[in-house]
Amino acid sequence: MKISNVPAKDAMELIKKEPIAMIAIGSVEYHGAQAPLGTDYIIPDYIVNELSMREDILALPPIPYGNCQSIKDFPGTINIGTENLIRVMNSIVDSLLKHGIKKFIFVNGHGGNIAALDQVGLDTYEKGGLIATIDWWNLAKLLNPDYDGGHGDIQETSVAMAVDEKSVNLAYCEPLQINDLSDKITNKYISLLNYKNGNVKIVRSFKDVVSNGWIGPYDPKNSTKELGERILKDVIQYINEFIDDFKLVKKFYINGIL
Repeated sequence: MKISNVPAKDAMELIKKEPIAMIAIGSVEYHGAQAPLGTDYIIPDYIVNELSMREDILALPPIPYGNCQSIKDFPGTINIGTENLIRVMNSIVDSLLKHGIKKFIFVNGHGGNIAALDQVGLDTYEKGGLIATIDWWNLAKLLNPDYDGGHGDIQETSVAMAVDEKSVNLAYCEPLQINDLSDKITNKYISLLNYKNGNVKIVRSFKDVVSNGWIGPYDPKNSTKELGERILKDVIQYINEFIDDFKLVKKFYINGIL
């Protein structure tokens, strides 16, 4: 059930049954010239919308803004920072905890949000609640190696096409241009760099790393709606199965006490 799309009385009746509250969190940021700025919230919102058909799910409106500090130099990007995201998410969770909801699922679409959502998860646990956070793009890679991807490459672009094909224009795709830190210290991903047989994390402005705004192992020009549909189907099936077992969790430790 979508909390914002039903009569208040119906929503209140569901809340009495202690459903799992589900929230999509993302960002508005640059994903290469070909992909929509809302990629990171459009995709998790689609996933939550599909799962909102369940009678044990209370789906909340999506949070479209996130922490985009490293990519804020690209036009169209909106950054609210980590602290603001923590405040917003804690306020939402606290409101629902007050009315008896104990379990939450965050469907996250943006890597920059992870630190904030981890903090909200711990804050909520200490208040007697439990949050499961699912980063859909990382989940997809684990479900099938064919679903591997990076930022704005074939994975995200294909899934964006599956959600709304008109939001993507593959004619705008630009070649990958990585500005490595040096000949010996090269970028594996945005802030993960290769050095000899190991990796080192060095945080730089995203625009200084990749001037075209996307990075990943597979070129977005090869994106297809069909690939995106397969990814979405498998991710949604996985989360469906997770919900079945997550709702069976009856007891968990709070400050060391069961």
